[in-house]
Amino acid sequence: MKKKPNVRAGGWSALKKICTIMKLCLILSLFAVFSVSAGSMAQNAKLSMEKKSVSLIEVLNELSEKSDYEFFYNDNEVKGVKVSVSVKDATVSEILDHVLQGTALKYQIVDHVIVISPQKDEQAQEKGVWRVSGIVKDQHGVPLPGVTIILKGSSTGTATDASGKFKMHFIDENETVTLVFSFIGMISREVVVKDFIKENLEIVMHSEEEKLDEVIVTGMGNKSKNSFTGSATVVSRQQLMSVGTKSLLQSLAAFVPGLQIVKNNEMGSDPNTRPEILIRGRSSFEGSSNVPTFIVDGAEVDLDYVFDMDMNDVETVTVLKDASASALYGSKAAKGVVVITTKPLRAGKLRVSYSGTLRTSIPDVRDYDLLNAAEKLEYERLAGVYDDNGKFQYEKDTEYNEKFKRVREGVDTDWLSKPLRNSVSQNHNLNIAGGDEYIRYSLGARYGSEQGVMEKSKRDRYSLNFRLSYNKQDKVYVSNSTTITSVNSEESPYGTFNKYVELNPYDRAYNLDGSLNKVLSFNVPNPLFEATLGSYDRSEQFYLNNVLDLRVEVLPGFRVEGFFSLNKSKDDTEKFTSPEAHEFNNKEASESGRIEISNKKSMTYEGRVTLSYNKMFGTGTLLNAMGGANIQSSENNGNGYTAVGLYSDKLGHPAFATRYPEGATPQGSQGLERSMGLFLNANVIYDDRYFADASIRYEGSSKFGEDQRFTPFWSLGLGWNIHKEKFLNMSGTDRIKLRGSLGYTGNASFSPYQAMTTYKYDAGLDYDKGIGAIPMAIGNPDLKWERALTYNVGLDVVLFKNRLDFTLEYYNKTTDNLLLDVAKAPSVGTTTAKENMGKLLNTGIELQTRVVAISNKYLNWSLSLNMQHNENKIKKISNALEKMNEELNTAEGTLLPPPVYVEGESLSAVKAVKSGGIDPATGQEVFIDRFGNPTFVYNYWDKRTYGDSDPTLSGTFGTYLTFKGFSLNMLFNYELGATIYNQTLVTRVEGANPQRNADKRVFHSRWKKVGDRVKYKNIADQTTPDITSRFVRDEYMVNMQSLSLSYDFTPEICQKLYLSRLRVEFLMNDVFRASTIKQERGFSYPFAWSFEFSLSAAF
Repeated sequence: MKKKPNVRAGGWSALKKICTIMKLCLILSLFAVFSVSAGSMAQNAKLSMEKKSVSLIEVLNELSEKSDYEFFYNDNEVKGVKVSVSVKDATVSEILDHVLQGTALKYQIVDHVIVISPQKDEQAQEKGVWRVSGIVKDQHGVPLPGVTIILKGSSTGTATDASGKFKMHFIDENETVTLVFSFIGMISREVVVKDFIKENLEIVMHSEEEKLDEVIVTGMGNKSKNSFTGSATVVSRQQLMSVGTKSLLQSLAAFVPGLQIVKNNEMGSDPNTRPEILIRGRSSFEGSSNVPTFIVDGAEVDLDYVFDMDMNDVETVTVLKDASASALYGSKAAKGVVVITTKPLRAGKLRVSYSGTLRTSIPDVRDYDLLNAAEKLEYERLAGVYDDNGKFQYEKDTEYNEKFKRVREGVDTDWLSKPLRNSVSQNHNLNIAGGDEYIRYSLGARYGSEQGVMEKSKRDRYSLNFRLSYNKQDKVYVSNSTTITSVNSEESPYGTFNKYVELNPYDRAYNLDGSLNKVLSFNVPNPLFEATLGSYDRSEQFYLNNVLDLRVEVLPGFRVEGFFSLNKSKDDTEKFTSPEAHEFNNKEASESGRIEISNKKSMTYEGRVTLSYNKMFGTGTLLNAMGGANIQSSENNGNGYTAVGLYSDKLGHPAFATRYPEGATPQGSQGLERSMGLFLNANVIYDDRYFADASIRYEGSSKFGEDQRFTPFWSLGLGWNIHKEKFLNMSGTDRIKLRGSLGYTGNASFSPYQAMTTYKYDAGLDYDKGIGAIPMAIGNPDLKWERALTYNVGLDVVLFKNRLDFTLEYYNKTTDNLLLDVAKAPSVGTTTAKENMGKLLNTGIELQTRVVAISNKYLNWSLSLNMQHNENKIKKISNALEKMNEELNTAEGTLLPPPVYVEGESLSAVKAVKSGGIDPATGQEVFIDRFGNPTFVYNYWDKRTYGDSDPTLSGTFGTYLTFKGFSLNMLFNYELGATIYNQTLVTRVEGANPQRNADKRVFHSRWKKVGDRVKYKNIADQTTPDITSRFVRDEYMVNMQSLSLSYDFTPEICQKLYLSRLRVEFLMNDVFRASTIKQERGFSYPFAWSFEFSLSAAF
């Protein structure tokens, strides 16, 4: 092929070209007869060609190779022109007529040369030739290369160049034309052009993430937010990752009002501790029954699976909070439903993308204020540790003097730092994806290693995902997704952190010869030495998740969908304690050393068939109906045992154990559950103003007796788009929607066989013909389903072209028929049995708002605020709980207020006896009884309710700033009005053991002599403090949860690096925390703040 760009006339160069042309004409004249003959044969040659949306240059190249023709054209005039052709046995002329139709180009055959040239402007105007050019940018003003531009209704198109510019020449007889702009990850745009010649057209495309809030993903179909009557919050991947990549669930709580991560001051930042999650308060007396249902790509999974998910794989997370949103899930919906959708498959050439994160975590022990060596020794003296007044006084004095000598020598061991480290975690995700209009695929691999801040604690994650789909014009859709995940976790061999908090600073960790000190003061083992003995606690988890989805459009508007999912999991745990450990001192070799083995496995499969129908009636009524059925089966198996008598820490394996502990045998459990349901949902929209949604589900479960096995759940929702009314003609109003719903959902998250009386064999009942069995549990065949009746009212407002939006909601949720243990007479063989006795009420208000303060070509700044208020009230309890209340009221030596359940009060109420302070004369506490009288006698029946451990108001507020390619985000979370029983005051100040280290307040704020007016009792008093109001505090807390700075490189830089996308980000978590109370945090495992560096690139 030959081509000549930019031919110009004039000067010597032009004269040479004229002479060359004259010579060519002379040669052509001499061989005219041969030329005519050959030309006739070339023009009559038959060719076949099949091309779809390819460049015109590619077609001309192929024609040149298959024929005797050479093509002459200007590069700039044909570059970027996309054409399609499908012909068989056609001449070159016929092919060119077909190819150039609809473009602004023409061709002319001169013997063996075909000249491609633009049509003249005068001719183009007469024939309707359009010339459109411009540039395409994203919402931040960055040019977008590779954007496809198609003339709507035709195959004519082009694409933007590296600078985001485009140029189109085509023929169309209409007075206006529509151009369709599309790009992966962007919302497609249709632009109407009215002028035949349109230059400098500027198109702005927006990310698909901006469209996510307009769609509610329920896991059983998608619904438009404009006509959605339920309560749901949609969170995108970008929002989640702006808080950090460490925990999907922690990030989710930052954006969803009503979703609460319960504070865990015990386990802190332990990488192997799962969070406790609540949606709109507690719906059960048992913590495990409050966990919401998790759905990933339509399949139900457990909390462990979500805990180990990679945030990079997530597209959106939708939290369904009321009955209208989640009624189709029936018995799984009372606690809320979290629907996670992974990244969809997209068409395009083969793409390789990578994202990686490096995170450094630093232990946060700022809340610990412990005594130094000199203070601690003086505290021991004041507390009378070295007072004997007998024959051992000399030994006591010698012990004190030896410690005093060490203090004078400067021994002041920082025990808190000994088991801690600055850990480095990493996460890498590699994805290969591509496909065409019909078949799309994706292969992803992930490796993540999360290192805890305590030495040798970690959690390693490996996963592999393969997805394949076939879509034929939305008529037939088939997809399959398989995910395999393996998790290896290990607890720190250094033990719990509170061991180091208690160690005395005047003790040396190492002897003077450099060896580890095995035993410290008061015969306390050195945990640093214990960590070297080979003990371990590790586990392995394995997950297999497969989802198959088939959708067929039988008739226009009528679709059939089949869905099948399979989930398998294994959890193997092994814990070994070395026989050299301090706890086995003075024990026989056959009892030393211990290994604990636990193995669990589960399998769940679900099949679902759904029929959906959409039809428009008249000009303004739209009906969306869906019905179907599902069946689910779950099986769980577990076994475990403990063995002892391991003679060496080098032989930490069950094969080397000699026996079981005295009286112990291997344990096991099995659970099998089957459930099925029929469901129907209808949504009616009239004139895009009024809409109604109704759902009903009839569900059955094998957990219940035959007469109670099936029950209905339902919901009804109504909505009104007020902004569509003629009387509200406000230019700045984008949406004002009022909605309300009510309905019943359920809960069946208790173990199977509660409706059946179960037995176990007892070796003590050895009869001649076999071993006897005794009841394990008394079954109740009349058990009913736990149900939650929920009312929800919401107002959605969007104003000023999406510059201001807020959602305000009120809910009232009553959960009744709660399964509780009811006390039984000992004569029946068991002390309790399950009955439907409990009833709880949750009411609350939620607010979510966003303001775009600045929005222009270069700068965007927005602010967000979420807040929630929930009140919990017990309406009814069982006699077993009443009996337990009586036992707790009379219990002694408890560190925290017992969970006493009283009808009319909150589940999380904080109760204590009112304190009159410390008597200056005796150093003892004065109590105020329920009649208001002072007394020295403590009686827990005098308790009063001082507040609720759940905050009165909580939420987040954030600021998001983008300038060109830079983004700066800050997110804060706050909790206001939570009533806290300060455990530090109970265990490290007043209840402190003088043989262990303590908070500095123990030295300065406790009674020492007559006349002292202080807050805490006699410094020599070592008893556990009574539960009184002296330790109750109201907490107001604010925490800077995340601070991130990121930069998206421009397309020009990416092109030079042979990349299509490049993003870097630096992020900090838990930057600072301010609280009105001073309390130690992270008792067993410390908290940490972290620094992340992330890199995301696409090739």
